[in-house]
Amino acid sequence: MSSSNSILLSDVEVKGKIVEKDDIILGCKHDGNIVASKVNLTETADINGNVNANEIEVNGKIKGSLTGTKVSIKKGCNFEGDVVAESLSVEDGANVKMQAMTKKGD
Repeated sequence: MSSSNSILLSDVEVKGKIVEKDDIILGCKHDGNIVASKVNLTETADINGNVNANEIEVNGKIKGSLTGTKVSIKKGCNFEGDVVAESLSVEDGANVKMQAMTKKGD
């Protein structure tokens, strides 16, 4: 069975918890927590909440915590919060104010 993507673009504003069993691409304004298999926050994303996923890619703006196996903070993003991950990468040019903890896989 193949995975599918849910997509919320910049013309959407959401409040509350989002739970997606597969992958989600967010470019919207969201106030609340996000749980998914894989989360991609695009350049237009404006998130105020926590993200919990196996893989997280941050390109937009987020204030909250990121918890995942693999977390990538990309150039041009604006991130403030905590990160707990097995693998963390931060590109040059990312605007970050964070506390990070890496952990070993099981």
